[in-house]
Amino acid sequence: MRLTSAAVLAGVVIAVVAGCSPGETGGDPRPATSEARATSESAEPTESKPSRPKEIKLDGVQPCSTLTTAQQGELKIDEARDRELDVLNNGEPAPTCRFRANGATLFSYNVSLVVGEGIEYWEGGSNLDVDAKTVAGFAAYQYKLSGTSEGYCSYAVDVADKEQVIVQFLPIGEGFTQDQMCQNAAKGAESVLATLQTLK
Repeated sequence: MRLTSAAVLAGVVIAVVAGCSPGETGGDPRPATSEARATSESAEPTESKPSRPKEIKLDGVQPCSTLTTAQQGELKIDEARDRELDVLNNGEPAPTCRFRANGATLFSYNVSLVVGEGIEYWEGGSNLDVDAKTVAGFAAYQYKLSGTSEGYCSYAVDVADKEQVIVQFLPIGEGFTQDQMCQNAAKGAESVLATLQTLK
């Protein structure tokens, strides 16, 4: 059953509120469904997508191998667990690794490997603020929930035809501004791309 935009927004809010609990394993903020995106009046990204520096096929890649031990140390991560997340809200969970920091400030990076849908998915209306970006020369979209400065920030990076890597920075509790969340998401995406290019 397809969810309405309002239902998805409610789900995002619940996930964000739940994420404020130190015992929570991480939220699952997601975009509106394709039907809701088609009827929304949100601004549409229109910039031309730059050519990829390199094609990175995701077949055979394990999500928790996308950040090296050294990179996890730089990002203050001390736990990595495989999981699946329906990051596109299409009923097809993507292989995901939740990299979590359990120190004085709690947060996680969710790295999802999506095959079968490119970053064009993020174009068009939605209940998200979507901005065209580049990460290490790769086309990307930065997205976050519209109308709030709390919750999360994510980067969807174009790595191959109909394939994308989604890196989400999700605070668990308070302590981050929206700009800091997006800066951290961008930094995480850069690290993931650096690793992927050594694996492929």
